[in-house]
Amino acid sequence: MIRKLFAYRALLFLLLLMNSACLFLTDDKKAGIPYLRELFIVAIVLGALVLLLTWSRAQQSRAGLWILFFGLVLPLLSALLAALNFGQPLGFGLLEERRSFLYLLFFPMLFLLIKAHPTQEQLERFMLCCAVACVVVGYLYYWGVLPENNDVSFTVDEKDYGINPLRPNRFSIGAPYVSACAFMLMYRLQRSMSWFAIALLLLFASYLWLVIQTRNTMLIWALAGIWIFRSRVGLLVKLGILTSAVLLAAFFLAPDFFAAQLSRFDALLFEAREPGVRNITTQIVVEEVARNGLIGMGALSLQWQGGFSRLYNGYFYLSDVGLLGVYYRFGFLTPVIALIYYLGFLRFMSYCRKKGDLLNALQLTFWFNGINFFFSNTIMYGGEITGLSIAAFVYYARTQDSPAAAARASWLPDGTRRSGTVELAKT
Repeated sequence: MIRKLFAYRALLFLLLLMNSACLFLTDDKKAGIPYLRELFIVAIVLGALVLLLTWSRAQQSRAGLWILFFGLVLPLLSALLAALNFGQPLGFGLLEERRSFLYLLFFPMLFLLIKAHPTQEQLERFMLCCAVACVVVGYLYYWGVLPENNDVSFTVDEKDYGINPLRPNRFSIGAPYVSACAFMLMYRLQRSMSWFAIALLLLFASYLWLVIQTRNTMLIWALAGIWIFRSRVGLLVKLGILTSAVLLAAFFLAPDFFAAQLSRFDALLFEAREPGVRNITTQIVVEEVARNGLIGMGALSLQWQGGFSRLYNGYFYLSDVGLLGVYYRFGFLTPVIALIYYLGFLRFMSYCRKKGDLLNALQLTFWFNGINFFFSNTIMYGGEITGLSIAAFVYYARTQDSPAAAARASWLPDGTRRSGTVELAKT
């Protein structure tokens, strides 16, 4: 029994590690193993289908229906609309929307949570280990220990991240996990000081600045810190003083490095004030959908005749414009899709009343994605973190001792222990 329990926990950790994307090919193709993401997606889809066929109770779950809508219906609809509007084969449309299939992670994630029944603290340790793994891999690429991919090219991409003179060594590896764990550490520090948590948070902050290099994420982290420590301003001031002292000491050790970082900070601020390609993309989206009678147009794959670069320009990416990318795909259906997403997510979060640091961090991530809807592309590209989050909220809501949780746990097999040791219902 104990051996089987550890086996399920090992599988749960492996699933979380693979889902972190630390080994997957990055969007700029500079790092990662080609086709590993696609193999993982195929495994997730097959695993979800097996669970849906063999676990009849899962079909009755509202969360499961919500997941199927975003992880199956929407990518199929987008591929169909692209085929009708542009003649793109369905296979290429599904290839373009392949990340949406990661919503289906919900089913194997929930299955392994039920089998391994970890506490929230144990799941937090799993996530933290995965985030640290992402940081290690990212820094290995940043320092040149791991060579960049020079021979990986699926198509000519005019928008080449790798030759950006302002951010030439940028690697977006594991950003969702690192952000969630950074918020988790902030919540932990909000309760009590921990030098280990401070050291990890500084490591994640350095990774954000040096490797991920995303201004929007930097702003969100700052706002998250202000929100989390809003009731403990004194502690926030102490952390600020401590961080300043560490940076000042590091400055005297490597003044040239920090001078270069300050110059880059000024350049990033200047670039942020300049009109960018998002303005052009936004204008194209609004005009094209209006010209199409507010009917969605789907999404084109770069692997099919150059994708959108053939129609508009090489810098047209639906992922750059958040909810407007959903609007381009689905047109007048976008308000309905957004309402289903945000209201459904809110409902599932509300089920779980006793949230630990990780669940609070995932909840805060949802709120910032909602506030930042114009830039956030979570609905179509955030399936890996959303599927994980919903599975965690649903599982821990079912295992909490409350009348509401007991009423909602009716879908679980009879004889389930409140500790969370649950056996899947047999068909």
